[in-house]
Amino acid sequence: MDSDNSLNRAVMCCLLLLGISTYSNAQELLWTVGLDDNGWPAGWDGGADASFVQENGEISPLPGSPFSTSEPRGADNDYYFAGEYTTLIPGNGEYEPIGLVDYDEEAAERAFAAGDLDLRYHFNLPDTLEPTSLLSVTFDANNLDTRPADPRFGVEVYFNGVLVQPEILIRPPQLDVDFKTPQFTLESVNAEVGPGADNIVSLRGTSY
Repeated sequence: MDSDNSLNRAVMCCLLLLGISTYSNAQELLWTVGLDDNGWPAGWDGGADASFVQENGEISPLPGSPFSTSEPRGADNDYYFAGEYTTLIPGNGEYEPIGLVDYDEEAAERAFAAGDLDLRYHFNLPDTLEPTSLLSVTFDANNLDTRPADPRFGVEVYFNGVLVQPEILIRPPQLDVDFKTPQFTLESVNAEVGPGADNIVSLRGTSY
């Protein structure tokens, strides 16, 4: 890592469906970025095989780019899954949607560092979901700068600009711990289903 007070981002960021309908409690994994393996492998297929690359030290403006490379600083703050992005969702701000993305993006930024404190994930939700379907986000961290006297880093989780996980403080004992947000409904976070809707999960960091 090049910066002080840096937290390597989760090698896994999963969005879980906890109830498809009022008639089922079955859990369904909707997407994952990386694997929960404490590694930074170089991949090309995106999603579970995404590469985690050195961050560029600043927050890029929305909508970002769906094109990245598995090189240091080869990705921006916006990771895109394959889909169609034409519709803004209230809470995510004003920007020009990216349009069609043919493939899951190859690489994602690996860490919070310096002023680079917002990691955003863009995706479409299947139209089988209902407004009352339940979701949660899971992440973990596998590295922390331990040079400060009290090494720690704060992480919050947002879905379409709605806070779904208040700040969690990551200290060395919290490394490699899976943190799962409380369940929330699609309607509570203004989520939209089907092609076009630019739903965004954001991990926002606070450096101490």
